[in-house]
Amino acid sequence: MSGGHFDHQQSYLGNIAEQLAHDIEYNDISYEHRVIKEGDHHYGFELEPKTVEFMRDVMNQLRQLETILREYDLAISGDTCEKTFQERVGIK
Repeated sequence: MSGGHFDHQQSYLGNIAEQLAHDIEYNDISYEHRVIKEGDHHYGFELEPKTVEFMRDVMNQLRQLETILREYDLAISGDTCEKTFQERVGIK
């Protein structure tokens, strides 16, 4: 399946969600105590728990939106159909 209606730019939403997941995972690590893993330096922003939880929700929404847009893209590009789109995104 190819899609292409959005020029595959919906994948950027997934990239942002992955960055948020990384930020959340390492949130409690200060810059002074950063973790070096596979050559990358990981440290957090030491955000308050309510901010982290809010951003976790945003991360999940971005992933869901990426999936919806990918399925829409496939449907209108002729790789699937509108009925498949509706089924895959939960339209009743």
